[in-house]
Amino acid sequence: MLYAKGIAHVSFAGGGLFLPARSAGDRQHLIERVTHTAATHGRVQILVDDQRWLVQPGRSRGGPSCTGCGAIAKPPCHAADAGGAYCVPCALGGREPLLPEHEVTRDAERLGGLVPRPAVGVA
Repeated sequence: MLYAKGIAHVSFAGGGLFLPARSAGDRQHLIERVTHTAATHGRVQILVDDQRWLVQPGRSRGGPSCTGCGAIAKPPCHAADAGGAYCVPCALGGREPLLPEHEVTRDAERLGGLVPRPAVGVA
C-alpha cells in the first residue's frame, strides 16, 4: 500500500489526524504528538513513509530495547513488516541510530555509570 509522501496519518480510538512529516521539525512534532496520543488514548497507528507502525503503550515501568538505538522503547513501536521494537524517535525518523562502538558508552551513561569519552582528534 502506498501512502502520501511527507504526510503522516495518525489514528487512534476516537479519532485521527494528518500531520506533515517532511522536515526535521515536522518529525519532531510528529514524535511528540504520537507519544502524547499513546499516553492518553492507548494504541496508535501511524502510516508514514510507505510504512505502517503500531504503538502499544505498556503498563510496566520498563520496556523492550529499541532495535535502532538500544534505548528503552517506551512506548514501543512495531512495524508491520519488520521484527523488533523501536522507540518512537527511531521509528518515525527523529533519531539517527548510534554506531555500534558508541552503544556501550551510551548504555553505561544511561545506567548511571561514568564512562570517559574518547577525545576527538587525538591520535
